[in-house]
Amino acid sequence: MAGLGETMRGSSGRLEVVVEIDCGAKRSDVAPEKAGELAVFAAAHGLIPVGVYTYPGHGGSGVDARAAAARDQSAALRRAVAAFEQAGIEAQVVSAGSTPTAAFSTGGPINEIRPGEYVFCDMDNLRLGACRPEQIALFLAATVVSDSVPKQVILDAGTKALGREGSPAKGYGTALGVEGGHLSLLNEYHGYLKLSDDGDHPDLGDVLAVVPNHVCPVVNSFDELIVVNAAGDPVSRWPVAARGRLS
Repeated sequence: MAGLGETMRGSSGRLEVVVEIDCGAKRSDVAPEKAGELAVFAAAHGLIPVGVYTYPGHGGSGVDARAAAARDQSAALRRAVAAFEQAGIEAQVVSAGSTPTAAFSTGGPINEIRPGEYVFCDMDNLRLGACRPEQIALFLAATVVSDSVPKQVILDAGTKALGREGSPAKGYGTALGVEGGHLSLLNEYHGYLKLSDDGDHPDLGDVLAVVPNHVCPVVNSFDELIVVNAAGDPVSRWPVAARGRLS
């Protein structure tokens, strides 16, 4: 924060900041009770502390973890707001985060939520009960490029498209309309789709809709998203503007 204050020195504007607190995820944040102290430090360096925020990442560890993590979040935010008050500073922003806990982030001092994955959802949130199947809105179009191995086809979607998040048990993405449907292995450019004896066998050249386990790295892997209607017809293209590349 001292560096931010120094950067703003001489500017006609003032930089507002929020203090990140820990609510159980053990990330790069401070204990809730220290929030007021850090706010005072920020103000002393010419910044404007306007509130607190947190991320209950431990709510994604299992189906039963969502509500408990949300309770941890509310309790931590209350302590942080109290620490601000003790320092004589009003916490105007009290911000909660995460898609798995969003449904439970409605009480206490919270006046803002920041669920990110909810806009598209994914297989991880479906497994957690944080979304319904019909709420999943992002799919990767992957083509069957090989069927030379019995009970397996290869898709042209690997880690560069889907990311590396997954496990042999739950797979590395799910192909809709295929019995089982889990990609059992990924390399950079290919996904290995195991097939059952009874289910449909995709043909060479078939395009399958793959739902990623974690939607964030998938969005970040492409320059644009193709928006389609219920019939599958393209209706728009959305540029992905925040990938960090130079224009």
